[in-house]
Amino acid sequence: MIRQFLSLTGLLCLVTALDLQASGETKKPPGSLDLATLQLQIREEAVSLREEMYSMLGGGQNTLSWVVRDLVQEVRGYKDLVSEQGKTVEDLMTKHAEEMEEVKMDLKKTLDQLDGLQSRMDVMRSEVRLISQHKLTWQNSTLSDRFHSDFLVDGVYRMTDDEGGMNPIQHTADNQVGPNMMVMIDLGARFKIHTVKLWKRTSTCCDGRFPGLLIYADDTLVGVTTGLKYLYNILVSGEVYATKIYVKQPATMTVNFLEIQVFGTGPFGDEEI
Repeated sequence: MIRQFLSLTGLLCLVTALDLQASGETKKPPGSLDLATLQLQIREEAVSLREEMYSMLGGGQNTLSWVVRDLVQEVRGYKDLVSEQGKTVEDLMTKHAEEMEEVKMDLKKTLDQLDGLQSRMDVMRSEVRLISQHKLTWQNSTLSDRFHSDFLVDGVYRMTDDEGGMNPIQHTADNQVGPNMMVMIDLGARFKIHTVKLWKRTSTCCDGRFPGLLIYADDTLVGVTTGLKYLYNILVSGEVYATKIYVKQPATMTVNFLEIQVFGTGPFGDEEI
């Protein structure tokens, strides 16, 4: 189509040139083609090409004008769609900004609450308090069902007859006695140890078992019992942190107590020590 259009254009230009030549010349050389005849032939060819081109451009739905019109309509559709999507995105961004503002306010409120909670926790952690009661316990042997190691931390240590059911005691097995009989209290977290209290049985039958006991906070020896007392107060000096308290009998003797209490501050994370 383009080639035919160019051919038609060339013919029209040629016709124009011939018209100009005809207007400026009055004579023609002998034996040459009659100028008027040549112009007529060229005009007829140009008209024929022009009609053919118009036929090709104007026939059916797929003409250039129809294509251009369809493209315009399609572009308008895309423009409307882009405009609609842009409005939707703008609405979503506005909604998101409002929700983020609400989240920021909630987060600030939560952080303020956490700051207050942290302050209260710091105060609590700085207070020396009983940290062993009702914690998990262990001993390397047990005399019977009446003398479990849990009685070490049950909070019952009345200064009355310790053989009765209302004042239970802890006792390792007499038939499994050896060196380093021990009891252990698992504090459940890392605490700074302040004091360990050992409550001796009220009965005088076993007084020889209490002097010479070794008290450990994890791997640190924090005290040794001396003499005979109903209550041994082991004050821990320095920065001693532990998760477990051990009481060992280095001699070949049974270990038994009315109660053991551990006082300290915390808990603390490993990075805080």
